Amino acid sequence: MTMMGLNVEAVEARAYTDDFRVFGLVHVRRGTSISRFLNQRDRMYLPMTRCMVYREGYEYPPAEGALLYQTEFAALPKSRLLWLVGGLPDAPGDRGQREPRQVCVMYPAYVLTGTLMLPPRVRMTDHLTAVYGDKPFVELGDVNVCKPRSGVKMEQFEVVERHALATVNVALAGGLFDVANPVGRNFRIEEN
Repeated sequence: MTMMGLNVEAVEARAYTDDFRVFGLVHVRRGTSISRFLNQRDRMYLPMTRCMVYREGYEYPPAEGALLYQTEFAALPKSRLLWLVGGLPDAPGDRGQREPRQVCVMYPAYVLTGTLMLPPRVRMTDHLTAVYGDKPFVELGDVNVCKPRSGVKMEQFEVVERHALATVNVALAGGLFDVANPVGRNFRIEEN
């Protein structure tokens, strides 16, 4: 991270769209979570600096020949941003009481699995209804980027990369699935 003027920090980030990937810096007010920054309505684009623009995909590092160009500045329409790696998560105090839920976010060529923090005893559909139009960027923790394979269960997908945090635009996901009983992990408090 580098320090910018007016209490703003430059943070390394990777932005993924349907058309390309941009690796560079986003400039966020110090202490502001990346989801809160992306959900602000005052700017319809994500400004990035020191950008490397690659062909669409999910592999890291990008394949040789995937680099399209470099630029000092890019403005990515937030309405086209699928997901982003980088930045700070919401502070625990900003979340209120939450419980972890394992989810699977589907895209045509890959799948993200991770932990979404929801208010206790709230159905996934109710939570998504509340955030879908107004605050579509949600945080996932302990994220796996997986390559689907035909004829196998999700637990057997190849994990190609892991991230502590990814911020996902749920409005652009192909689907979001609540994984009720993830293999080897108990994400729900059993009701008696």
